[in-house]
Amino acid sequence: MRSAFRAAVFQMATQDRIEANAQKIRDAIDRAHEQEVHLLVLPEGALSGYLPPRDLDFDLLGKAQTEVAAHSAAAGIWLAVGTARKAEGGWRNSALLYSPAGEVVACYDKTHLTEADSEVFAPGGDLPVFQVGEWTVGIQICFDMRFPENWRILRRKGAELVLHLSNASLSGAWKVPVLEGAVRSRAAENGMFVVSANDARAPQMMVSAICDPDGRDLARAPENEEAMLFARLDRSCVKTDFLERRRTDLWDRPENRPLLLS
Repeated sequence: MRSAFRAAVFQMATQDRIEANAQKIRDAIDRAHEQEVHLLVLPEGALSGYLPPRDLDFDLLGKAQTEVAAHSAAAGIWLAVGTARKAEGGWRNSALLYSPAGEVVACYDKTHLTEADSEVFAPGGDLPVFQVGEWTVGIQICFDMRFPENWRILRRKGAELVLHLSNASLSGAWKVPVLEGAVRSRAAENGMFVVSANDARAPQMMVSAICDPDGRDLARAPENEEAMLFARLDRSCVKTDFLERRRTDLWDRPENRPLLLS
């Protein structure tokens, strides 16, 4: 019998081969099911590969999505998986959220694109929140962590938990303390849980982690290797203290209006 809400992260080494990624995801679903997990979060591009080739086989990708959805439904878990997808205006770097019935109940398109992203994807324009059981949940992807406004908007919309899918690997190991600090800060400054899944390929720019509303680690992955994390999340720990103490009036003062930023 499942009790508290149990979340898991699979720090996965993604590939350019859709079938290989799909098999790893199915294996991760099986392991999550064995551990009585409610929600499993996978990295950015976990299914399609990150920055996939221009000749990406979307028929094969669609077949893999169907198989993964059926597998998560058989396990009865929520699944958040990163993938490229076709949409009006171009490809999107997206996160799909599957319900325990295997249905896509939410889709988030990465809003802040890196230079490499911009060569492949069009940016998203929405910051929706979704219901995962009793939880109100938001989703962010990789570079979005550098822009705290996104996270504040999600919190103002009621998000108690943000799923962060990332593919920060293969370069820039100096970023480790910066990016890991950003994840902790986004959790603590908004008083919400963050479940962050990063790609496992070395060298990583950050490791996967599950953080509580104080920014403390509930679970943290080893560096540069595949691993699965588990943690129990308690909604009663979600906080509003920083939100209640914000001085929003400072933004309205003429002398504080930015010259370059809006």
